[in-house]
Amino acid sequence: MKFYIFVLFSILFLCSCMPAYYIHTPLIVSDIEKKGDYNISGSFATSSEAINFNFNGNYAVTNHWILQSSITNRNDYLKDAKYDSEASSFDVAFGYTNISSDKNFYIENFLGYGIGKFKNISLEDVNNFANFGYNEVFSQLNLNYRLNNANENTNTFSFHVPIRIAYVHFNEINSNNTESGFEVSQIEFLRENPNKWMISIGKTISYRFNDVKLSVFGSYHSPTKAEEFITFGNIYFGLGFSWRNFFKQKKEISQE
Repeated sequence: MKFYIFVLFSILFLCSCMPAYYIHTPLIVSDIEKKGDYNISGSFATSSEAINFNFNGNYAVTNHWILQSSITNRNDYLKDAKYDSEASSFDVAFGYTNISSDKNFYIENFLGYGIGKFKNISLEDVNNFANFGYNEVFSQLNLNYRLNNANENTNTFSFHVPIRIAYVHFNEINSNNTESGFEVSQIEFLRENPNKWMISIGKTISYRFNDVKLSVFGSYHSPTKAEEFITFGNIYFGLGFSWRNFFKQKKEISQE
């Protein structure tokens, strides 16, 4: 038993300088109800190590099919770490929802493709770096419940449980290391095994004011570096907003 504990802590120690290499996109709920609906939304999320900013849009091609795109930026602020990190990603997805005006519970299911870039620079020596690029395919299932359906025409709370699974391929791994740099063996392991599964699960609570929705959320994501097994760097909490059909509102006002 002592031997296995020793091996576990040895692995964690060796991996402690492994930089982050993947940016987790916030788990997005479309907020679409019928054909022609569209919205823009944004979110701010933070963990013990990083801040994520996200901006996305949704458009209902039909009453049940949705086109979605998303841009995410990550900045690390844990300056007592051995490196500074920043990253960005872009996703597009096409999804189905069974929502209707009289339903309280409904689902959304998306299939998508994304790309991302991650840059890490050593705080001890700026000549040391580890940069990663990847593409991915993903599926996201959203389980949604609203206290009042659309026919009741009232402001309401809603609850969402999004689950996302991504298959990631790292097509770019560049690094420069000295004795004080990143853990070379871990980077080499990723280079030799460039395909990974990532999973995210979250909980969102929202409140709607007509076509504006405010949200608070929390989410858990697969660790993106070894030391996150013993920290909270893969748990995020955040705030979000969504504004739906804003051009239609302006048109209606101008016609009056």
